[in-house]
This record gives sequence, C-alpha cells and structure tokens, in this order.
Amino acid sequence: MSSVRSFVPSDAPGVAAVQVRNYRHDYAPLCPPGFWDGVGVEEQTGDWMTWLTDHPADVLLVARDGREVVGYVLARVHPFHGADAEVLALHVRPESRGHGHGAALLRAAVEALRGRGARSVGLGTLEGNPVRAWYAALGGQEVAVVEQDADGWPLREVVFVWPDTDALLDALR
Repeated sequence: MSSVRSFVPSDAPGVAAVQVRNYRHDYAPLCPPGFWDGVGVEEQTGDWMTWLTDHPADVLLVARDGREVVGYVLARVHPFHGADAEVLALHVRPESRGHGHGAALLRAAVEALRGRGARSVGLGTLEGNPVRAWYAALGGQEVAVVEQDADGWPLREVVFVWPDTDALLDALR
C-alpha cells in the first residue's frame, strides 16, 4: 500500500534514485543516445536537498512503500497551457508500478493544488511515453504538442489538461 507524504530533505537520495532510474529506463529510448548519461544520483540528490528552499511554493510529495521512496510528484500553481497549475514530474520506479503509487501521488498533488486555488491542471509527457494512455483514461485532454531539440534529436512532448480538478479526482478514485 502506498503512503504519500510531503517531501523532507532526507528523502532526497530516494527521490534522486527514482528520477535517475526513470530517466534511464523510460526516457533513454526516446532521447538521443547517451543523453541521460551525465545525470547521476549524487548530483540530483544535491538538487533535491535544496528544492523546497529554492522553490518554496512547490508541491513536492513522495510515495513510500515501507521505508523506501518508490515515487514522487512535483507540481506548482502557475499558468500552463490554459490550466491553473502544472504537474512538472510524476515518477514511480518501474518495479513499483501497478500498485497505485502513481494514482496516489497524482491525487495528493491535485488535492494540494486545489487547496492553493487551482481548478484546472496540466502536464506534459514525451510522445512515446506509454503513460499517455493512463492520462487519457483519466480524462486528460491533449491540448498541444511541443517540439524541442535535444542535441539535434527532435523531442515531442504531448500536453494534457484537465479543465476540472474535481473530475480528475473522481477518475483517480
């Protein structure tokens, strides 16, 4: 069973490990060869240690299974493709998927964003990411495709928006 709570600095190594693992597992096939090679757990741990000091208005939550961080979500209230808020990152380590951690994280983040006044939310994911099917099943509307250049490699990010956070929360139940 997933336990979701607010991030504390001692979670930084676990969050960094999930982040780096997912970049190398999920994103590497969608990016130029070697694109994520320079991203390491130690560097990312340092970034996460100071994240909330540097970004105090952000929502940063972790999912734990026992004493282990198995996922995290990062979100903030700011305009994003017509939505009031954005989920910037939602990651669950591959071996922990299918146990409700992602849904629990997204639900808690949306509830926190609603508490800060957001009535709509959006997020972007790489076009080839299979999680797109889940976002669509939750009622996310594809509103844009953003093209970026990654070292000469075209990346396409699909933007999903839920115009009503209540509907998204209902879908997550």
